[in-house]
Amino acid sequence: MLRALAIAVGLASTALAQVAKYCPSGESGAICYRVNVPDTTASSGNGDIFFQIQGPSSKQWIALGQGHGMIGTNIFVIYADPSGKNVTLSPRLGKGYYQPRHDQGAQVSLLEGSGIQNGQMVANVRCSNCLKWQGGSMDIASAESPWVWATKGGSALSSDDPDANIIRHDNNGEFTFDLTEARGGNSLNPFVEATAASPSAASGGSSPSSPASSSSSSSENGDDSNPSNAGNSEAGSSSSNPSYSAGGSDEGASSGSSETKPSSTRRNALIAHGVLMSLTFVIFFPLGAIMLRVLALDNLISLHGRFQAFAYVVALAGMGLGIYLAVRPSYIIDVYHPVIGLVVIGLLTLQPVLGTLQHKVWRQEGRRSVWGLAHAWLGRVVLTLAIINGGLGLRLAGNTRGGEIAYGVVAGLVWVAWMAVASRAEVKKAREGPRGAVGGKKVGNGSREGSAERA
Repeated sequence: MLRALAIAVGLASTALAQVAKYCPSGESGAICYRVNVPDTTASSGNGDIFFQIQGPSSKQWIALGQGHGMIGTNIFVIYADPSGKNVTLSPRLGKGYYQPRHDQGAQVSLLEGSGIQNGQMVANVRCSNCLKWQGGSMDIASAESPWVWATKGGSALSSDDPDANIIRHDNNGEFTFDLTEARGGNSLNPFVEATAASPSAASGGSSPSSPASSSSSSSENGDDSNPSNAGNSEAGSSSSNPSYSAGGSDEGASSGSSETKPSSTRRNALIAHGVLMSLTFVIFFPLGAIMLRVLALDNLISLHGRFQAFAYVVALAGMGLGIYLAVRPSYIIDVYHPVIGLVVIGLLTLQPVLGTLQHKVWRQEGRRSVWGLAHAWLGRVVLTLAIINGGLGLRLAGNTRGGEIAYGVVAGLVWVAWMAVASRAEVKKAREGPRGAVGGKKVGNGSREGSAERA
């Protein structure tokens, strides 16, 4: 009688659990992701959410993440443990386009039904702090909640280390979950079959509300005989059938998730941002400064100003792409590269003002003023900072080591050549005095613009 009542209660609790589902198109093997937001969480705006990661065991790892791209994303990776029967759940924080590392602050539990069986890896996960994390948050009322997915094929990792090194994905994408379709129920595990509500199915397990170990590679069914579970606060093998026919409504909920394809768009924007900024700060701006020191033209100052204005317009275009990349995961104020970039662009707005003031003094008095000194040295400092920031950007974007080296070599050579030309000009200026002739020309009040004026 009591057993029948328990099963009935289990059926009632899971039947109301709504599960939103997303299965990437074109992905080899049946890979699917599901999410459930319990009524209590939806009502209070705080509490647990549940999600499931399911795919073929031929994958080296499978991942699901909250957010956009790789910056400010709350990522969950699963891979085979040493036994080949259980999965390791590895919560990680995405901080850039490089390998995310283990997030020790994640409060996650692997639930019953998790494991590897019949060629399928399944992780049924309860997360207690997935509504807000370092770098982002999730709106549980959103009809277009942003998520990412990724997979890597290959031999099994066979590791129970939640910080195991993982190789770059060979397939990935972005999509949205309609969380209004995922709301419902207060099941302790909305992804198992209703029979899991039987007391015998969960005998010996720890309390579902107990703190979770993020490195757990097992489900909560209390079998401590599995050596891979030693020392795990929620020890247990994954002997229960990995089931994903939830008692909740999995049908129709899949319509609440829609695939978007901004991944390639973001990557193209990232490449365009890097190319524009590299051209601007490694080529255009230094070249504009060098031409002022080595050319002898009557309209040199005008040419210099126009060329640097062109470079600044290119920089603004690159900045626009950078803001697009940084704002989407709402992480712009927490990453050094975009912050430094905005400072650089902001300081460069002073350059035309300082240059114009210096030009005015030169035309009236034929001398270098404090405005000219500020113009020259601000440009040198800011462009040096920008070149360094370019290298930081490559690191943030997860560029190849060869790409970083190539950038460093080219940028370094250009910077050295620029500084050599600038130093030679400063020494020559010091020898000739404040009103000395340059290039054989003596310029005084009202003289025409020429190669003699060099801030």
